[in-house]
Amino acid sequence: MTRSIHFDNETYRRLEVMYAAPDVAAQRRAVLEAIKLLPGEKVLDIGCGPGFVVEEIVGRVGTAGKVSAMDVNAGAIELARARCAAHSNVEFQCAKATALPYPDSSFDAAVATQVYEYVRDLEAAFRELYRVLRPEGRTVIMDTDWRTAVWHSSDAARMERILNAWDEHLVDPVLPRTLGARLRDAGFMIRQQDVFVFLNTEYNANTYSHGLAKMIDAFVPGRHGITKQEVTAWADDLQKLADSGDYFFSLNRYLFVGQKPSR
Repeated sequence: MTRSIHFDNETYRRLEVMYAAPDVAAQRRAVLEAIKLLPGEKVLDIGCGPGFVVEEIVGRVGTAGKVSAMDVNAGAIELARARCAAHSNVEFQCAKATALPYPDSSFDAAVATQVYEYVRDLEAAFRELYRVLRPEGRTVIMDTDWRTAVWHSSDAARMERILNAWDEHLVDPVLPRTLGARLRDAGFMIRQQDVFVFLNTEYNANTYSHGLAKMIDAFVPGRHGITKQEVTAWADDLQKLADSGDYFFSLNRYLFVGQKPSR
């Protein structure tokens, strides 16, 4: 079975719905508070997806600033470009994190949310990130440790099998455990490390876990011997737990602030 999720246009449409949830909006606020943007700065969003973070960055750097955003998927770029159509100081490109199409020392800051856990050659990706930042430029990176997922289910064994199959949607399901060391190896100074916790005790379209369940439903059938019928039964069970007031979901994402040295 091929590893890593295929981020096609339909996947990005699901992500667009998920990213509109209030708890995901709170995650964006945590990222933007950590990056401490100033008016007039030039900022890069690596793996911009549907463009929610780009839109908020533009509001913080103002008309004197500039935002460059890239993603490997053209469908994501289309969604992001439409979301930011009112802003003339935003540019989009299709590109890979391992080959950033920007000159050396181009940016005051860069953000990458849920990106590097999908990248196989992290050394190359971090070399590129280091290269495009100006001296003393900073970066905020957020990724998930999927082993921290706590998801109540009436069938714990089935839940475990589904989460294990979901691990195949990316390259490194526990990247945050080594992310700080890898950033230091790339030359960055670590200025901050923090955790963002999703906690859902309700199951509806306004929660992150509801959107995540939709993503899992589309991805795991056929992996680890899991059938579509089993995934449907799993999703039905989540709804029953929600209806009875017994729903519970928690997941940790980890935030790292790195800075390029002055020389």
